[in-house]
Amino acid sequence: MRVALLVAFGLSYLGITARRLRWLPVGRPAMALIGATVCVALGAWAGAPFLGVDEALHAIELHTVSLLLGMMIVAAGLGEAGFFAWATRWLSTKVTSRAGLLWAVTLGCGVLSAALVNDAVCLLATPLVVQLAKTARAQVKPFLFAVAMGSNAGSGLTLAGNPQNMLVGRLSGLSYRGYLADVALPVLAALVVTAGLLHLFFREALRLDAPVDDARDETPIARPLLVVGVVALLGSVVANLLGAPMALSALVAGALTLIASGARAERLLAAVDWSVLLFFSGLFVLVASLQRTGFPAEWVASTEAALGHGALALTAVLGGGSQIVSNVPLILLLEPWIRSFPDAGHAWTVTALVSTLAGNLTVLGSVANIIVLERAKARVGFVEYAKIGVPVTLASTAVALLLLR
Repeated sequence: MRVALLVAFGLSYLGITARRLRWLPVGRPAMALIGATVCVALGAWAGAPFLGVDEALHAIELHTVSLLLGMMIVAAGLGEAGFFAWATRWLSTKVTSRAGLLWAVTLGCGVLSAALVNDAVCLLATPLVVQLAKTARAQVKPFLFAVAMGSNAGSGLTLAGNPQNMLVGRLSGLSYRGYLADVALPVLAALVVTAGLLHLFFREALRLDAPVDDARDETPIARPLLVVGVVALLGSVVANLLGAPMALSALVAGALTLIASGARAERLLAAVDWSVLLFFSGLFVLVASLQRTGFPAEWVASTEAALGHGALALTAVLGGGSQIVSNVPLILLLEPWIRSFPDAGHAWTVTALVSTLAGNLTVLGSVANIIVLERAKARVGFVEYAKIGVPVTLASTAVALLLLR
């Protein structure tokens, strides 16, 4: 049965990472759900110690899913209120150089992601940034990297900035305020390094002209909804700093945004990427099923035998593992090992920081990368992305870890 579960898990992840399989072209969220169902069915049939139905339902991290849902609703409200359209129009008038726009998009998406969740920022900002690049007669691809990599790097600033940090906050007991104090300088430095390297790598592309496109998103500003959305967002951040449960803060902020939207509430809910929530729920079950096979513990033991029980092994496992099983399920797999470190609090902080920055390593390292490329309908291959992602990730991670106290 152990072999059957490992095969089912492997096939599920093949379907997830390959995006579309000729023999089962259903997409990532559906593949995660199918794989989870198969693994639970096998576990229920085999019995203990494998994962059964009740245990599978408990494996879904509802705190993380709820936090992500609440922040997506707030982000959708800000989009409906015209915030993102206004921001791109403002940038197009205030920042005239293409290099300046690249820096502004990278840093802006990074800061927004720290409060709004990187997946939601990428979902809403990508089409507007594409239009911004076309209006500036610039090549679009550098700005897609700026959205994805800036959002990934900047989201590490808070425990609510991305799904893996939400999970770390849930499992570790780290406080929102304490984590922010520890990583503020490292993450901001990593974000600046990311922007600088993107500028370096795309300096030639930024000089190339693209066809003129003067079309603009003229979404009007809905001031009441905008005010409530901003207040709800800031209120959730303040509540988190004061120690409130992050899932509750996010859901309250989302509920206030829905109330303020009135008749447009259904449009906000329709703008939420429910497939992302389904995707993560399926991943939670898949990983819980894999844990019951004992394979993750064996993998960690072999890594420790080679690198020792320290920061080097933790960084290597997080960086490499994030590209294989994605950062959220990886943290679930490694939870027992991370807790075994003498300073578990520091190990959890390193986990949040490294797993977040490792999202920039390859196109498969973060769901945010996939969202950007699919929203823009851009063709960026694995190798093409990695040529930028590998040096950006290595440099930003090294700087962040050196500055982490």
